[in-house]
Amino acid sequence: MFLIDIYIYIYIYICRYLFNLKKKVKNKAHVEASICEAYIVEEISTFISYYFEPHLRTRINRVPRHDDGGEVPSSGNLSIFSNPGRPTPKNAVRGRYLSEIEFRQAHNYVLFNCDELRPFIK
Repeated sequence: MFLIDIYIYIYIYICRYLFNLKKKVKNKAHVEASICEAYIVEEISTFISYYFEPHLRTRINRVPRHDDGGEVPSSGNLSIFSNPGRPTPKNAVRGRYLSEIEFRQAHNYVLFNCDELRPFIK
C-alpha cells in the first residue's frame, strides 16, 4: 500500500510539472521547442540571479509569503515567536485541539529551536 502511495505522489508531481511547462508554451506550432526554450530561460534566470546585488529581489531572495513588512515588537517574548506574520482571519476555524503527537511535535520544536532555552538543554 505504501508503494502505491509513493507512485501516486510521483504521478501528481509529474502532472503538476508538466502543467507548469505547458503554461509556458508560446508557439503552438512547435510545442516541444517552446517548452525547451522556456525551461532554459527559467534555469538561466535562476542561475544568474545568484550573482545579482543582494538588494535586488528575485525568486531566490524574495520576501516571505506572510511578511507584511511590519516590525515585530520584542517585549520579552521568546525569540521563536518573533517571526513576522499575520494573525488568522476572523472567519477561520478556531478551537481546534492538537492531538497528542502534534502537541509533542510542537513542544519539541519550541525546545530545540528557541535560543533562550539552549543553556538548559545542555
